[in-house]
Amino acid sequence: MNIRATPSTSAPVRHYGLGGDRVNILNQTNAPDGYRWYFVEFPNSGARGWIRADLLRVGGNYGGSSTQRIAFAPGTSAATVGGKVQGAQSRDYLVNARAGQTLNLSTVGTSSFLQLQVFAPNGSTLYTGSRNWSSVLRQSGDYRVRARLVPEEQKRGVTAEYSLTVSVR
Repeated sequence: MNIRATPSTSAPVRHYGLGGDRVNILNQTNAPDGYRWYFVEFPNSGARGWIRADLLRVGGNYGGSSTQRIAFAPGTSAATVGGKVQGAQSRDYLVNARAGQTLNLSTVGTSSFLQLQVFAPNGSTLYTGSRNWSSVLRQSGDYRVRARLVPEEQKRGVTAEYSLTVSVR
């Protein structure tokens, strides 16, 4: 299957995928061509690009990933979620924000190997690191926050419990 630079069948092909390849979905969009497209990353190679949704089987939880939308209680702009990751598992959190707002992340965890990744609505990586992060956002839409172990520790089966506070102001 073709992995494209943008969500369109006329976009340049960046990479190729094979049936059975595992991917992490970083973002999704309904494109003008009428199809849903996913911005994906191949965990082993790190290759990224867009693939049409009808070419993927979604929801198998193969790598142990799950996604949760973060909703703020009425009158608040922050929420705290908790979780646990082990090995290659990851937990994704979606938070909707507008351009010009500030996204703040703060974590407390049981392992120094816990890592956060933040992806913009277009799928680009804004941050990869540990603990706290803050940035003024340039785009409106769903931001994906991923909690995982650093890649070097995933094969060792390390476990990390964490508490993640997300605020948008």
